[in-house]
Amino acid sequence: MKVFQKLDEFLDFGWAQISRGKADKKSPARYPTFVTSSGDGFPNARTLVMRSSDRKNNQIEFHTDAASSKMFALKENPRAGIHIWLPKVQLQIQMDVVVEVKVGDITIPTWRNVPTNSRVAYGTTPSPGNVIETPLAYDHAPDQKRFAVLVCDIQSIQLLLLGANHIRAYYKKKNNWQGEWLSP
Repeated sequence: MKVFQKLDEFLDFGWAQISRGKADKKSPARYPTFVTSSGDGFPNARTLVMRSSDRKNNQIEFHTDAASSKMFALKENPRAGIHIWLPKVQLQIQMDVVVEVKVGDITIPTWRNVPTNSRVAYGTTPSPGNVIETPLAYDHAPDQKRFAVLVCDIQSIQLLLLGANHIRAYYKKKNNWQGEWLSP
């Protein structure tokens, strides 16, 4: 395990791991946990597939069904948390994000790039989370109008590297990503 002495090198390492989520389908970073607040105040966590990462603009992107519960939660509170655990490098990444939801015609160019077999995830009837009578009492009806793009503007990143010596740092957008070491 590398011992990081410089905050910028540690952040570079963290971003390299985040970026692998898009580039490598086998990377656990591709499947982060996305956390919103439900109407009753409880956290609601689910696994999403990272569709892109952009360090220059400090953003990551996901796709979802516009009728899913996370959409209702984001309408009430556009803030979310993202958690990534990378066992091979023993790194935990936590991010606080503000989510911009894109729906409608603006998503058509992105929709065109969604593989046909993946489009069934956007348009399930009844809508995701509704009660059904039997396990398979639903239909897949791909519908671009139910396709939503979640653009997550990263506000902070916290990295925790485990090993013989744990290393932890916290970086904030409002501090121009300068970062500070934290006790692990």
